[in-house]
Amino acid sequence: MRFGIREIIFVLALLAMPVAAYIFVFEPRNAQIAEARHEILLKQEKLAQLEAATRSMTDLGKEIDKLSEAISIFEQKLPAEREVEVILKQVWELAAKQGLTPKSIRTDKPIINASYAELPIRMVIIGDFDGFYSFLLDLEKLRRITRMPEMKITKVRDSEGQMQASVVLSIFFEAPAQPGGAGTNGSNRL
Repeated sequence: MRFGIREIIFVLALLAMPVAAYIFVFEPRNAQIAEARHEILLKQEKLAQLEAATRSMTDLGKEIDKLSEAISIFEQKLPAEREVEVILKQVWELAAKQGLTPKSIRTDKPIINASYAELPIRMVIIGDFDGFYSFLLDLEKLRRITRMPEMKITKVRDSEGQMQASVVLSIFFEAPAQPGGAGTNGSNRL
């Protein structure tokens, strides 16, 4: 058998076929398979994390019941809107009990949220600091939810140990059922 140029080209073409198949077919396919295996591994890890989270929440119903009880306890501390006057009277009496003189008490417009409302009360109180401190402690002991977002204390001139406190006291209460309910008339002076 004689090998000529034609036969050599034919043999080279036969040898080039597997090399070309490896470069253009098998190598890209192997890369796709490796990428798919990596994605499968990531998804299996994510699935394991979800299974661990599901196991830790075995009794979601009990957790919801506990949170519902906590919400109901806070709602019990919210007075009805008609009880706000009683709370204002309590605050006035607490100040008087500590020897403080309430110079002015003014309610601002209530801030109404989904299931509660907040009534800011601006107060100016004059007296000694020890009495004011005792007033704050008594205020903290009230059964109702209150907060004091603003407080400014200044010394009264020509009076040793006397101070004037300008505070904003926020009282929380149940939101009125109707948007135009009582107590939303803006600033009131007592």
